[in-house]
Order: sequence, then C-alpha cells, then structure tokens
Amino acid sequence: MNVLRCLAPLALIALWVAAPAAAADKPYRLPFNTPPGPTTWLLEQHYGNTVEAYTYGKYWYREGQGLHFGLDLEAPCGTPVLAIADGVVEWVDNGTFGAAPHNLVIRHGSPAPGYVSVYGHLQARSPLTKGQPVRAGQFVGWVGDPDLTCRSRPHLHLEIRSGDYRTAYNPADFIAADWDALALLARPIGITFSRDLAAPRRWQDVADQPATRFNFPVANAYESVWPPPLRYELRPPTLLPFVTPPLPPDPITPRRLTAFGCCAAPFWSPDSRAVWFIDVGSDGRGAVFAAPVDGGPVSEIGSAPPRVYSPSGRHWLASVNGRMTLFAGAGGLGIPIRTAGAWPIFSPDGQKLLWQVRPGDYFPDFPGPLTEIWVATLAALDDATLIRVQSAGAAYWLTSDRVLLTEGAARTSEIGLSVYDLRTGKTDPIRALYAPRRLSIAPGGAQALILLPFQQGEGESGLYVLDLRPGGVLRRLPFIGSARWRDSRTVIYVPFKTDAPMTFRIYDVRTGEDRPLAVAGGPIRVRNDDWSVSPDGQQIVYRSALDGALYILPLQRSAVF
Repeated sequence: MNVLRCLAPLALIALWVAAPAAAADKPYRLPFNTPPGPTTWLLEQHYGNTVEAYTYGKYWYREGQGLHFGLDLEAPCGTPVLAIADGVVEWVDNGTFGAAPHNLVIRHGSPAPGYVSVYGHLQARSPLTKGQPVRAGQFVGWVGDPDLTCRSRPHLHLEIRSGDYRTAYNPADFIAADWDALALLARPIGITFSRDLAAPRRWQDVADQPATRFNFPVANAYESVWPPPLRYELRPPTLLPFVTPPLPPDPITPRRLTAFGCCAAPFWSPDSRAVWFIDVGSDGRGAVFAAPVDGGPVSEIGSAPPRVYSPSGRHWLASVNGRMTLFAGAGGLGIPIRTAGAWPIFSPDGQKLLWQVRPGDYFPDFPGPLTEIWVATLAALDDATLIRVQSAGAAYWLTSDRVLLTEGAARTSEIGLSVYDLRTGKTDPIRALYAPRRLSIAPGGAQALILLPFQQGEGESGLYVLDLRPGGVLRRLPFIGSARWRDSRTVIYVPFKTDAPMTFRIYDVRTGEDRPLAVAGGPIRVRNDDWSVSPDGQQIVYRSALDGALYILPLQRSAVF
C-alpha cells in the first residue's frame, strides 16, 4: 500500500458541493418540525451493524439478523412526530411491529412508492385512524419512552420497510438530512459500527449498511470483532497533564494518509508519530496498518484485533486465546491476567491497570448486573484489588491514584459520579447528572467535557466542563459541537451546524478565547464524527466525508508541565 497525495483544492470543493445535492434527491423528510440540538432532538443510534446492535442483537434484534433495523432519534417525551412523506395510515398499534408502548405504520406512494414507515415508542396511541390519508410533515404522534418513565430513554424508533414488511432499509438512504453533521452529537464518540475482522471494510459507513431481511440468519455473528462488545468495553485512557503553546495564525494544509474509502475509526500510536488503522491485510483478513504522519509509506504492522499500549509504549495488552495478556519489550513473554475477558486501561503513568468484570450484558431498562471494578499494579498482577461492586456503570482513570466511577439506576437516565482514592480507599461523591453523554476526561484528570441534553430547566442543556472534585462544579460552554481535549487547558471542536461547511475551532477553557483553525485547500467534512487528536496534541486525524480517506491536520509541538 502506498501513501496517496492530497486532492487538489478545486477537486475537494467540487466533491463538497456535490454532497448536499445527493441529500436533496432523497424523497423523505425528517420526522420533526424543529432543528436538531440539545433541547429538541438528537441522533442516538444509527441503523445497521452498530456496536449496540452487535451487543444486544441476540436479545432485541434476533428476527432482524442481529442488526438495528431502524433509526433512533432521542427527544423528550411529548415531542411531536411528523409523517416523513405522503401516505395512508396502514396500522395503529399493531403489536407485530413491537416498539412499545405505541406504534404507527404509514404506507407511502409518490415520490417513492412501495415503502412503509414505522414510528415506534410513541407516548400514546396515535390520533390517526387506519385508512386515513396523511401529508408529509403532518402530525402523527408524540415521542415516548419504552420504559414508560419519560426519564429513562425517551426516543423515536423510525423504520423504513418494503411494502411486504419483510425488509428494512437504512432510513439515511431515504431521508434528506446532513447525517455527518447529526453524528457530531450522537451518543458514542468515535467508533459507531462493529467490525468483522474477517472483512474489515464491510459495513463501516453510515451509507453502506445492509438491508435487513426479517427471519433470516444473523448477519453479524463474527468470529472476531472490533471494538469489543459492550460487556468487555475498552474505555479511553487518561493522559498525564500537559499544555501546548498557542497555535500560529498560518493556515494548516491537510495531508492525506490513506487511499480513498480507507479506513474508519483510526487510532494513534503512543508516540503520536503514526496513525494506525484496521484494513485488509496480506492474508485477506483484518490487520493493523501504520501511516507515519511524516509522509512515509504505509505498512502492515500486525494482525487484528490491535494491541492496546501504555502511554509510554513500553507495555501493551493483547487477547491471546481469549485471555488478556500483558507484554513488555520486544520479544518479551506475555503474562496472562484474570479479567474475565475485559480489556484493562493503563493508568496515566503506565504502572497500573483498571478493568471491569460484568457477569452479563447490561440493559438500560433493567437493573444492571453487579459490576466488579478491579485495579492491579504491573509489578503484582496476581494481587489485584477489588475496589468496588456496583450496578453497571463505568470506571475511568483520573490520575494514577484516583478513579472516576459512574453508576446509574434502572429506568432512569440519572447518573451518579464519584471518585475512588486508591491511597485511602475512600469514595467521594462528585454529583448526579441527568442524561449525560460524550464524557471526555482532560489530560491530568482535573476536569471533563460532558454533554447534558434535554435538561428540565430552561437554558440548562448544553456542553459543559465539569470539575472532577466533590461538589462537581459545572461550567456551561458558549458553543455546542463535537469536542476533544487537545491538552489540559484547550479543546478542539467542530461546531454543531447542519447543512453547512464544517470547521475546526480551538477553545481555551481558562480564558474563553475561541478561534477557528485556519485550514488551507477548501472545506472539510468529517465523516460520522470520526476524528481524534494525537496524544501529544500536535495533530488531528479525521476521516473525510468527501472521499472516505484519512487526513492529517498538523498543529505544533507541545510542552510538558
């Protein structure tokens, strides 16, 4: 594989100008009458081979080949739902379609005949009646909550099926919307779709998800998958504190790293000198490739699933015969770790491991399985310490001695945050939050970014910086967007704007300074929120929505505290 050069600026502009036209050609509209945002509605789960579908498909989507055969749009209970096209009401509350407590089915004619739309999890029975004609944009019902609480997971489940109901299609292929912009505030950060490591390019894009044929064999029963299922979830590491110098005003020129269409969900080498990604290897199966950021040749460096490295790169974890194994140095022997299949996270100093053991899958509408949270030092892996047993939730490193714990209760979206101190064995509560999403911890672990949509108080929904100390002071940021920490003090973000060119901006959380990153060579469009900042804060990698390739935006060198 050879590194390909960047497209000429005029070619980039031509590709970007063509993108909205494709959306305009789609026959259906969105089911809401308000723009998306943290007070109205947000994209929650894509259609298709999502990580959630891979985890829960055997329970919820078995008849749909294990795929998420609809589109989930999160909104408060009572939000009006609109018809996505002209049609005639076919069913009201037909139990064969599921999606309780109430559903509605509309059969469509012009401009795309032969399809039906299904509106699920409605709050009350639709006021429409069987056989009633409807127009695009007409009110058809209200968003509800499958848990009947309106505080658990209120959302609209929207399907587009064939006229005989036997096949479900990707709503993004039919509905005119800026799906890449909508993904900027979607629930997961980074990886959206599960990857079959026997065919790593398949089903990795919003637009290439397969049609679902009901009552056919499961389509995503993979022998080897990445990322791990949610039960064994690999959580992001926390870095040591550092700060970068101010960026110069000179325009940054994007540099293409990979061929067109390659590859979703890149990740960084520990030293920030290369972007790693999974693609088809020399044996035809998934392999890890390295694209040096200095423009050197792309090379195959190992088999998939990938290794997980410590911040220094001196140690790494790999799954060997289904058991987590720690390695150190070239050619070193691996040390098995008893993690029940869970992927540990290295502490910021690289000397400890943190992992969660879950005896079963967690369901949002039921009490979670009791989750064990363990910590071990690399010097004494057989002497791991159980620091907490709780109902579901998650654990993150803040420092090498402090662990952030999150825990929720069944049938509610309220999450409690606390900090466990390894030195004292004491747990201090931070605060409880309603419906938090997209948690991202700053280098040094002193604060976090967190999106709080659909809050009850007026003006309370938005993107916040949370102080990770008892009391948990929240500071609302003056922007909404997809954000990543660059260092301990600055954030890079893509503003949340639909049907508009995307830009990168940088924000200083201390001073409030907010300015754009000047990018040469034409507009940028990030595919499906697929971008990240290098561990040293010097570079951004993003997957382009224009050609599917990976690009680098070089920033500049950082200084350690």
